[in-house]
Amino acid sequence: MKKNIVILGMITIIMVTVTVFLLVKTLSSGKSEPAASVSVTATSTTAATSGSETEPITSATTENNTSAFSEASQDLPGIQTIEAKFLGVQNYGAPEIKKENAEQFRYRFEVNGVEKTYVIDNSLLDADGNPAYPVQNKLKEGYSFQLSIKDEVILDVSEIPSQLPTPYHPVVSGTPGEKTVMNFIKTSLMPVGTALYVFGGGWDWQDTGSAIQARTLGVSDDWVRFFTSQDENYTFRDRNDDKSLRDPKTSYYPFGGYNEYYYAGLDCSGFVGWAIYNTFETEDGRSGYVGSSTKMAKRFAEEYGWGSFTQKASPLLPGDIVSIKGHVWISLGTCEDGSVLIVHSTNGFVSRTGQPGGGVGLGAIGSSKECEAYKLADQYMSKFYPEWYRRYSVSLSNPDKYFTIEGEDAGHFSWDTTSGQGLSDALGAQNMKPSEILKYCFGEK
Repeated sequence: MKKNIVILGMITIIMVTVTVFLLVKTLSSGKSEPAASVSVTATSTTAATSGSETEPITSATTENNTSAFSEASQDLPGIQTIEAKFLGVQNYGAPEIKKENAEQFRYRFEVNGVEKTYVIDNSLLDADGNPAYPVQNKLKEGYSFQLSIKDEVILDVSEIPSQLPTPYHPVVSGTPGEKTVMNFIKTSLMPVGTALYVFGGGWDWQDTGSAIQARTLGVSDDWVRFFTSQDENYTFRDRNDDKSLRDPKTSYYPFGGYNEYYYAGLDCSGFVGWAIYNTFETEDGRSGYVGSSTKMAKRFAEEYGWGSFTQKASPLLPGDIVSIKGHVWISLGTCEDGSVLIVHSTNGFVSRTGQPGGGVGLGAIGSSKECEAYKLADQYMSKFYPEWYRRYSVSLSNPDKYFTIEGEDAGHFSWDTTSGQGLSDALGAQNMKPSEILKYCFGEK
């Protein structure tokens, strides 16, 4: 009997103790709804003193992009996400705004109708130990982004998608990964009449390799958007090609050694690099092929082993690539009168208002506008690219300049079509005349 009383007494004591403990715990934590940071701190303290199972504090700190958390605890570490329109680099074109000073750059954004400036975290390095500039290689003027910001420093950006008013469908289309000479030619014609000439276009922001657009399949919406935003008064650098009229505020030239407008169009090497990528690759984002225009033909032969390289005068076949000092272009073949039909990106397409703009288009190498190549280029540009033709006349290039090879790196590349290393040519594109190439590509065969 006594034993039972003792046991009952012990049980009673235990129940009272537990009740008191629970009451104390309830009183200590049963506050009105506090700010998120306060409730996390209180819960964490309770967990530490009572050993109860609660959500760790780190899970709450990831929610500090909400306005409630930011207002309650500005001093907690975390990332803020905001929407903003990119307006460009502050003081673009000023002497001190050079790539080597990129750590001091401030970037202009419109946030809720108010202009603000931020710096960008450039700590990520490439394989060579140089800044990779991943954020700058996404930013495009006039586009809206979600910014990931910590302590007023941009860590990353994500573009807010916007559709073109009218989806663009190339007049001629190639097939990614189809390694034939004819497909390379058709692919090279895809941006014709819609990609403007931008010095550094197709290169990355830091001017060391391929931009995202040059490592993407298809014609970039960015090129189409930029083309439709301009008219015949567009100039890639100086109004009327007059240096005294130079104004960085209205110019798209890469002042300062970096490519502010890498995304907007293509220069000659950006264009050829993009065409090669879209011929050889089947997915976005792989290593690109953009490089020095003067060295491109030699590099495709010697580094990639795709064909032959020569500095001797030789007939130009459809699909051949020619590098001269400061320029690279693709041959569409030699006409019977010796003129050559080409496709290239050049500022040599002077607009009908006299502005040096241009871009990707059919052109001719010949002595006069009476040459066969010029007549073919003029015929097809006027027929299939009326808006372009309204702005620009066809480029006629001097044979003395375009056939002159200077230095050890420039020269003429022709595809190996037999070993399987380059492009196959079962269709016999290399044996076609320029007129036959155009008829085939434009569906007039």
